[in-house]
Amino acid sequence: MNILHICVTSKWFNIDNKIVDHHP
Repeated sequence: MNILHICVTSKWFNIDNKIVDHHP
């Protein structure tokens, strides 16, 4: 696996987590 791909996926997951955190 590419480290860049993991970084991008991690960022996306982080954004998703923040969105979920914003919503109850």
